Amino acid sequence: MTTTLLKLAFAGIRSRRLASGLTVLIASAAAAAIVLALEVGATGRDPWQRTFDAAHGAHVLALVDSQAEARRIATLPGVAERDEPLPSALATVASGGDDLLRLTGLRARTRVNAPVRTEGAAPPADGVVIERSFGEALGLRVGDTLRLAGRPIALPVVGTAISPSQPRYPRSKPGLAWVTRAMLERIEPDRRRWSWTAAIRLTDPAAASAFAASLPPGAGDVQTWQDQRAAALLDAQPAQLILTTYTIVLLIVVFAVVAILVGARAAAQHREIGLLKAVGLTPRQITAMFAIESAALGLIATVIGFTVGALLAPTLAAPSAETLLGSPAPAPSAWHLLAAGGPILLVLLAGVRSSTRRSTRFSALHAIQSGARPPTPRSRLARAVARVPLPLALSLGVKDLLAERRRALRLGGAIALTGAAIVFALSMQASLDARPAGEPSDVTDELPVLVYTLDVVLLAITATTLVAVALLSVRERIRDYGVLKTIGLTPRQIASSLVGAHAAVALLAALVAIPAGLGLYRIVYAIAGGDNADLVLAPWWSLALVPIGAPLFVAAVTGLPARLASRIPAADAVRYE
Repeated sequence: MTTTLLKLAFAGIRSRRLASGLTVLIASAAAAAIVLALEVGATGRDPWQRTFDAAHGAHVLALVDSQAEARRIATLPGVAERDEPLPSALATVASGGDDLLRLTGLRARTRVNAPVRTEGAAPPADGVVIERSFGEALGLRVGDTLRLAGRPIALPVVGTAISPSQPRYPRSKPGLAWVTRAMLERIEPDRRRWSWTAAIRLTDPAAASAFAASLPPGAGDVQTWQDQRAAALLDAQPAQLILTTYTIVLLIVVFAVVAILVGARAAAQHREIGLLKAVGLTPRQITAMFAIESAALGLIATVIGFTVGALLAPTLAAPSAETLLGSPAPAPSAWHLLAAGGPILLVLLAGVRSSTRRSTRFSALHAIQSGARPPTPRSRLARAVARVPLPLALSLGVKDLLAERRRALRLGGAIALTGAAIVFALSMQASLDARPAGEPSDVTDELPVLVYTLDVVLLAITATTLVAVALLSVRERIRDYGVLKTIGLTPRQIASSLVGAHAAVALLAALVAIPAGLGLYRIVYAIAGGDNADLVLAPWWSLALVPIGAPLFVAAVTGLPARLASRIPAADAVRYE
């Protein structure tokens, strides 16, 4: 029986190339988003480890108020290596903003958690050596001059360096720079305002968390090497949040599209399903026949999506390279492949189950006698639309579309989700545009590009889905179009009936997409830790483009299937089976 189901599942698959390709496309996009969300954080771990090794990084860093406290921590049991406590003081850069900078004073090169030189002189040096991401954010280069607010001191920038304990500026504030001890005393003569850093390496690095937990509550800011790594890779979190959001959207679209395509196939094979039931197949086995094909396509899509996601992950993680040695590299994992394949297969099988549940409940005799699935009873919405005075072509198109109300709802849902993603992108861009000029942004350049790319992918998927659904509608109603042409409807009226109905659905979906997209942006903004006082939503004029552009987009996409429907000769259409 298994062999029979496999043969039946893939029988005639060449005639379903568009549906199969669309299923693979959208499932691949969802799988790639899942893999990207998992891989983008992992790609930076190896560069961070190289940076930690080059710096002879500290397993525990403690920032305390006194030199005596720092020395006491460095002499606790379990400490294998330590440096003399390092003093530091906060200062404000005279750039017109609130750019805080922690200046660390050095007398000699440190052994533990040493700054790793990237350009120019290594600290300590005559002048200031700035952390690389801080310099990138403020546009400072070697040879420039750094001026501090409220202090008549001009510090020449003599070098740049990185540290495994310092995340990218301005996502992590304050910035970091190194000067000589004598220069620190000039900048901040009041030692009571100094802080002291104890950088220690442990005999057992795995015990860093336990060592940090054993320190008294007043020990100040304590970071383990695990904390340092997590903070250094924080740049991946916004991308992971965006990817997770779009993954959910894509999975919902996958469900809707697969349910439409499989439901249309089941409707077209109404008589064949009846014959299969007559020879002994159960409804569950018939559903399994459809599920096998979808699962096979899902496996192909998972492999494609995994490959694409693993290759693109280093690009998304590129901003972390500002604070690390080397660039993020692909780190594919078999677990990530399984993590992507599981949701994809579950959604595909759920879509198959949802669309074939009704198609397998009829009796075999009824299917064989009728030859086609009986029309769905008109819904309240269809009856309400019938009472509205619409142009003849639009009225016919809307009635035809609502005859398959589940298909119309799923198609409208896919369009609404795509519109919501566009509203999300508009709001994100409005927030970025609202930032004061010259203020360093903690949003990387790659993040807006990621959002726009995902929007383009969604638009491409929606366009392909619309073409597929319109072609299905044309194939299912060829005879009806022939009858309409016979009684006097022109080809233009027939084409406009198909285009107008889909455009009407798009208009309603776009109106739903605006509040959905704004709500989605608010949720993501809150999860990302944004301040409600700084929340900026897309302006009304840009939101107004969504209900205007959606019907136009749908009309342009469905134009080709509509022209095909209008060109079929009436005699051929009436005889069509």
